[in-house]
Amino acid sequence: HKRKFKTKRCVIAALLSAIALTLATTATFARPGNAPAGAITFVNAPAQQSEQMATALAVQRFVKGMSARDVNAVWMFAPEEEQDAFGTEPAIYAAYSDAFPEFGNAKEVTFTRFWQKGDTNFVRVYLSDASGRLSVATIGLWLDDAGDWKLVNCDVKPFSDRLAGL
Repeated sequence: HKRKFKTKRCVIAALLSAIALTLATTATFARPGNAPAGAITFVNAPAQQSEQMATALAVQRFVKGMSARDVNAVWMFAPEEEQDAFGTEPAIYAAYSDAFPEFGNAKEVTFTRFWQKGDTNFVRVYLSDASGRLSVATIGLWLDDAGDWKLVNCDVKPFSDRLAGL
């Protein structure tokens, strides 16, 4: 009876070790451990050259610009009508940061879906901040004639709103 008990404990310990090793390995591969403090981690971005990759890179530049409070980077994403209406780079940044503070606070951005509707590319991402709050953003980007991405649609909601709708 003692041997059976010891064997059972050894099997349980081996299973727990295997699970822990699997989780540690997955976490290591999914998120870079050498990222500097304050850096934003981007997860599930397309790796191959494609329209999706170009859209993901634009989203990355926009989120990094918002996080770094780079008024010039954010200005580049504003459509001409908004540039004319707000007039200056700081005014555009202030408007976007007031409307979408989740981008400025993001520590991890996970790409979950890409699609196209007409000339607009859409991306759905999960945004996680340092405290673990999770938001869902649907971003519409349009490539203008000069080859610049413009933010033409943006909707950000707490993840809990998404769960409530299920």
